[in-house]
Amino acid sequence: MPKKILIIDDQPFVLKLIEYNLKKNGYETVTETNGLNAFDQIDSIRPDLIILDVRMPHISGNDLCRCFRNRSLTAKIPIIMLTGHLDDNSEQKAIDAGANFFMTKPFSPFELINTIKKFLDNNEEIKKEEKI
Repeated sequence: MPKKILIIDDQPFVLKLIEYNLKKNGYETVTETNGLNAFDQIDSIRPDLIILDVRMPHISGNDLCRCFRNRSLTAKIPIIMLTGHLDDNSEQKAIDAGANFFMTKPFSPFELINTIKKFLDNNEEIKKEEKI
């Protein structure tokens, strides 16, 4: 069964780029352009990983990440944060919000796929260890 990845970004071309590369690598994807709508999706799709843009309208990626970390259903889902607006402490803010990894735009699709594989492979190993 393919791993499900929720991609939340307000830029349609970024969503399409990520979605294309993930599908090409065998992942199932769900996209959302509005962070507030992500709550409706997340409960029904139960993603294995979330890719989240930092700067979005209505709710920032950092605030959304904090919300995900405070919900039992989403607290342990790996979150990769993306941003095209880097300031001195963007990465630290994302990590403090609960992100597992931080990438800047433009990003390498190859690097993104490798990062996703590391998180999902590690989760599989953790799940196997928990069963023993």
